[in-house]
Amino acid sequence: MDEDRIISVIDEACKKEYYGGDQAWFESRRLKDYACGVIALANCILTKELDNASISKARFMHLAEKLQKWYLPVVPGFGINGLELAFGANAYFIRNGLPHRAFWGCLPSHIWETAGKMLDKGWPVVLAIGPNNRILTGKESVAMTGKVNDKARAHYVTITNMTEDKLAVSSWGKKFDIDKAEYEKYMKRTSNPLFSNILVIK
Repeated sequence: MDEDRIISVIDEACKKEYYGGDQAWFESRRLKDYACGVIALANCILTKELDNASISKARFMHLAEKLQKWYLPVVPGFGINGLELAFGANAYFIRNGLPHRAFWGCLPSHIWETAGKMLDKGWPVVLAIGPNNRILTGKESVAMTGKVNDKARAHYVTITNMTEDKLAVSSWGKKFDIDKAEYEKYMKRTSNPLFSNILVIK
Protein backbone atom coordinates (compact mmCIF):
# COMPACT_ATOMS: atom_id res chain seq x y z
CA MET A 1 0.00 0.00 0.00
CA ASP A 2 1.45 3.33 -1.07
CA GLU A 3 -0.36 5.70 1.30
CA ASP A 4 -0.53 5.34 5.08
CA ARG A 5 -4.09 5.23 6.44
CA ILE A 6 -3.96 7.98 9.04
CA ILE A 7 -5.11 11.56 9.45
CA SER A 8 -2.66 14.40 9.93
CA VAL A 9 -3.54 16.36 13.06
CA ILE A 10 -2.53 20.00 12.86
CA ASP A 11 -1.71 22.08 15.94
CA GLU A 12 -2.48 25.49 14.50
CA ALA A 13 -0.97 27.32 17.48
CA CYS A 14 2.54 26.02 16.83
CA LYS A 15 2.09 24.89 13.21
CA LYS A 16 3.04 21.32 14.09
CA GLU A 17 1.74 18.25 12.30
CA TYR A 18 1.11 14.96 14.12
CA TYR A 19 0.78 11.44 12.76
CA GLY A 20 -2.63 10.75 14.33
CA GLY A 21 -3.69 11.73 17.83
CA ASP A 22 -1.69 11.95 21.05
CA GLN A 23 -3.15 11.27 24.49
CA ALA A 24 -0.51 13.52 26.05
CA TRP A 25 -2.46 16.55 24.78
CA PHE A 26 -5.13 16.17 27.45
CA GLU A 27 -5.12 17.69 30.90
CA SER A 28 -7.35 14.98 32.36
CA ARG A 29 -5.23 12.21 33.85
CA ARG A 30 -7.92 9.72 32.81
CA LEU A 31 -7.23 10.57 29.17
CA LYS A 32 -3.53 11.40 29.42
CA ASP A 33 -2.51 8.17 31.16
CA TYR A 34 -5.10 5.54 30.24
CA ALA A 35 -6.88 6.51 27.01
CA CYS A 36 -4.65 4.99 24.32
CA GLY A 37 -7.64 2.89 23.18
CA VAL A 38 -9.80 6.01 22.89
CA ILE A 39 -7.12 7.74 20.78
CA ALA A 40 -6.69 4.67 18.54
CA LEU A 41 -10.45 4.46 17.90
CA ALA A 42 -10.63 8.22 17.22
CA ASN A 43 -7.81 7.75 14.68
CA CYS A 44 -9.86 5.07 12.93
CA ILE A 45 -13.15 6.96 12.89
CA LEU A 46 -11.68 10.24 11.67
CA THR A 47 -9.37 8.70 9.07
CA LYS A 48 -12.28 6.78 7.53
CA GLU A 49 -14.63 9.76 7.73
CA LEU A 50 -12.17 12.26 6.27
CA ASP A 51 -10.42 9.86 3.86
CA ASN A 52 -6.92 10.60 5.14
CA ALA A 53 -7.36 14.39 5.16
CA SER A 54 -5.95 16.66 7.85
CA ILE A 55 -7.86 17.82 10.92
CA SER A 56 -7.28 20.39 13.62
CA LYS A 57 -5.98 19.30 17.00
CA ALA A 58 -9.05 20.91 18.62
CA ARG A 59 -11.47 18.83 16.54
CA PHE A 60 -9.56 15.62 17.26
CA MET A 61 -9.59 16.32 20.98
CA HIS A 62 -13.32 17.08 20.88
CA LEU A 63 -14.10 13.65 19.38
CA ALA A 64 -11.74 11.84 21.79
CA GLU A 65 -13.38 13.53 24.79
CA LYS A 66 -16.84 12.68 23.41
CA LEU A 67 -15.86 9.03 22.91
CA GLN A 68 -14.46 8.78 26.42
CA LYS A 69 -17.46 10.46 28.04
CA TRP A 70 -20.28 8.66 26.24
CA TYR A 71 -18.92 5.42 24.75
CA LEU A 72 -15.61 4.35 26.32
CA PRO A 73 -15.60 4.84 30.11
CA VAL A 74 -11.89 4.59 30.88
CA VAL A 75 -11.06 3.11 34.29
CA PRO A 76 -8.00 4.82 35.87
CA GLY A 77 -5.26 2.27 36.38
CA PHE A 78 -6.77 -0.16 33.87
CA GLY A 79 -7.89 1.71 30.74
CA ILE A 80 -10.31 -0.33 28.60
CA ASN A 81 -10.19 -3.89 27.29
CA GLY A 82 -10.86 -5.04 23.76
CA LEU A 83 -14.44 -6.13 24.36
CA GLU A 84 -15.27 -2.73 25.87
CA LEU A 85 -13.61 -1.06 22.90
CA ALA A 86 -15.78 -3.02 20.44
CA PHE A 87 -18.93 -2.32 22.47
CA GLY A 88 -18.17 1.42 22.57
CA ALA A 89 -17.38 1.53 18.86
CA ASN A 90 -20.69 -0.17 18.03
CA ALA A 91 -22.61 2.21 20.29
CA TYR A 92 -21.00 5.14 18.47
CA PHE A 93 -21.79 3.68 15.03
CA ILE A 94 -25.42 2.98 15.92
CA ARG A 95 -26.06 6.34 17.55
CA ASN A 96 -24.57 8.16 14.55
CA GLY A 97 -26.43 6.10 11.95
CA LEU A 98 -23.28 4.51 10.53
CA PRO A 99 -23.44 1.07 8.84
CA HIS A 100 -20.25 -0.29 10.43
CA ARG A 101 -19.92 -3.00 13.08
CA ALA A 102 -16.93 -3.77 15.31
CA PHE A 103 -15.76 -7.08 16.78
CA TRP A 104 -12.88 -7.77 19.11
CA GLY A 105 -10.19 -10.09 17.85
CA CYS A 106 -9.68 -12.83 15.31
CA LEU A 107 -7.63 -16.00 15.11
CA PRO A 108 -3.89 -15.26 15.41
CA SER A 109 -3.30 -16.86 12.01
CA HIS A 110 -5.75 -14.40 10.41
CA ILE A 111 -4.65 -11.12 12.02
CA TRP A 112 -2.54 -9.73 9.19
CA GLU A 113 -4.93 -10.85 6.46
CA THR A 114 -7.84 -9.22 8.31
CA ALA A 115 -5.86 -6.05 9.00
CA GLY A 116 -4.84 -5.86 5.35
CA LYS A 117 -8.46 -6.06 4.20
CA MET A 118 -9.41 -3.23 6.56
CA LEU A 119 -6.55 -1.05 5.31
CA ASP A 120 -7.62 -1.71 1.72
CA LYS A 121 -11.10 -0.43 2.62
CA GLY A 122 -9.72 2.78 4.13
CA TRP A 123 -9.70 1.78 7.81
CA PRO A 124 -6.65 2.06 10.05
CA VAL A 125 -6.57 -0.83 12.50
CA VAL A 126 -6.54 -0.67 16.30
CA LEU A 127 -3.85 -3.08 17.54
CA ALA A 128 -3.53 -4.05 21.19
CA ILE A 129 -0.10 -4.85 22.58
CA GLY A 130 -1.55 -6.57 25.62
CA PRO A 131 -0.18 -6.94 29.14
CA ASN A 132 2.25 -9.67 30.10
CA ASN A 133 0.60 -12.85 31.36
CA ARG A 134 2.55 -12.21 34.57
CA ILE A 135 0.76 -8.89 35.08
CA LEU A 136 2.46 -7.94 38.33
CA THR A 137 6.01 -9.01 37.51
CA GLY A 138 6.23 -9.23 33.71
CA LYS A 139 8.33 -6.48 32.12
CA GLU A 140 8.63 -7.67 28.50
CA SER A 141 7.48 -5.35 25.74
CA VAL A 142 7.39 -4.87 21.96
CA ALA A 143 9.96 -2.59 20.33
CA MET A 144 8.71 0.37 18.27
CA THR A 145 11.33 1.98 16.02
CA GLY A 146 11.13 5.50 14.60
CA LYS A 147 12.87 8.86 14.78
CA VAL A 148 12.86 8.23 18.53
CA ASN A 149 12.62 4.57 19.50
CA ASP A 150 10.10 3.38 22.08
CA LYS A 151 8.62 0.15 23.42
CA ALA A 152 5.12 -0.83 24.49
CA ARG A 153 3.06 -3.24 26.55
CA ALA A 154 -0.53 -2.86 27.75
CA HIS A 155 -0.96 -0.26 25.04
CA TYR A 156 -3.09 0.34 21.95
CA VAL A 157 -1.57 1.62 18.70
CA THR A 158 -3.07 2.24 15.26
CA ILE A 159 -1.83 0.24 12.26
CA THR A 160 -1.61 2.60 9.28
CA ASN A 161 0.22 0.44 6.74
CA MET A 162 2.08 -2.84 6.54
CA THR A 163 4.59 -4.79 4.51
CA GLU A 164 5.54 -8.45 4.50
CA ASP A 165 7.46 -8.12 7.77
CA LYS A 166 6.69 -4.66 9.27
CA LEU A 167 3.76 -2.69 10.64
CA ALA A 168 3.63 1.10 10.40
CA VAL A 169 1.76 2.39 13.45
CA SER A 170 0.64 5.62 15.07
CA SER A 171 1.36 6.06 18.77
CA TRP A 172 1.63 9.29 20.79
CA GLY A 173 1.11 11.25 17.55
CA LYS A 174 4.27 9.76 15.99
CA LYS A 175 5.06 7.11 13.40
CA PHE A 176 6.77 3.89 14.46
CA ASP A 177 7.53 0.51 12.90
CA ILE A 178 6.83 -2.79 14.64
CA ASP A 179 8.32 -6.10 13.53
CA LYS A 180 5.48 -8.56 12.79
CA ALA A 181 7.46 -11.60 13.96
CA GLU A 182 8.32 -9.92 17.27
CA TYR A 183 4.67 -9.01 17.84
CA GLU A 184 3.52 -12.57 17.04
CA LYS A 185 6.07 -14.00 19.48
CA TYR A 186 4.96 -11.56 22.17
CA MET A 187 1.28 -12.32 21.57
CA LYS A 188 1.72 -16.08 21.83
CA ARG A 189 4.41 -16.41 24.51
CA THR A 190 4.35 -13.31 26.72
CA SER A 191 0.76 -12.07 26.43
CA ASN A 192 -2.14 -13.95 24.80
CA PRO A 193 -4.48 -13.50 21.80
CA LEU A 194 -7.38 -12.40 24.00
CA PHE A 195 -5.54 -9.23 25.02
CA SER A 196 -3.08 -8.86 22.09
CA ASN A 197 -5.24 -8.66 18.99
CA ILE A 198 -7.04 -6.23 16.68
CA LEU A 199 -10.39 -4.42 16.55
CA VAL A 200 -12.14 -5.72 13.44
CA ILE A 201 -14.48 -3.22 11.78
CA LYS A 202 -16.77 -4.23 8.91
